[in-house]
Amino acid sequence: MLNEITFAWAELLLALAAFLGAHIIPIRFKDQLTDLLGRRFYLLFYSALSLFLLYWLILAAGRAPIVMLWPQASWMRWLVNLVMPLAFLLGATGGFAGVLTGFALWAGAHLIANGDLAHVGLFGFLLAYALVGFWRARPVLRLKLTPLRIGIGLLLWAAMLRAHAALIGVSPLP
Repeated sequence: MLNEITFAWAELLLALAAFLGAHIIPIRFKDQLTDLLGRRFYLLFYSALSLFLLYWLILAAGRAPIVMLWPQASWMRWLVNLVMPLAFLLGATGGFAGVLTGFALWAGAHLIANGDLAHVGLFGFLLAYALVGFWRARPVLRLKLTPLRIGIGLLLWAAMLRAHAALIGVSPLP
């Protein structure tokens, strides 16, 4: 039993280190990697790797032992369900600043709704990461509210709402 618990926490820390490393190391070599791979392929590869590592990080947090810090109330799930469409819309319409803002909203809402140690650590870290990214890059939020971008944001939100239980293992609905 102890080995399973140790492995679960070790996996979470390894996933966190891989996620962090994938976001710190390429910054130092971005120009070289872009020259080597081309801008489009670099961005595609970097985005796919980031999503994969984020997914692994979320699953690893779900496999960690449950150590409750606060109880979950139904209003917390409502909060997440009200915030997430806005987070997806900002991500689809606000450029880099919109993505960071949407990511911070996603992490903050999930931080409140998940009261166990692994998820509080995960979403607290991701919220801090987004806020530090915003502080360092100082991007300006300029919304490009085109029907296509709004449609993409809402479509992505609806797809994630529908697939959440299958992908993450927990229904987001209250």
